[in-house]
Amino acid sequence: MQLKTARCERTDRKVLLSKGFFVAYPGTGELSFISVDAPEQHGDYWIAVKDIVKSPEALVDWMAHLNEKPWFNAKKFADFFTRFRKENNFFGSL
Repeated sequence: MQLKTARCERTDRKVLLSKGFFVAYPGTGELSFISVDAPEQHGDYWIAVKDIVKSPEALVDWMAHLNEKPWFNAKKFADFFTRFRKENNFFGSL
């Protein structure tokens, strides 16, 4: 299995997807992908990619947890992953 990389949206560098973080901005509900060494921004709400894919239960727990947040926007969430897949060519990964 080839390890995939993705572009950090703060540093513009390619990093291993498994070493990155998904970050939500509670003020806007927008999401992004960042590397471990990306500069932090006030209000970052992040989770390590490795933590949400370690088990099906972890993914379910994270999705339900996000849905409980008053700032969570399902449309922006789906739009982020659609854009992220396209920008990083993650088609056919299932």
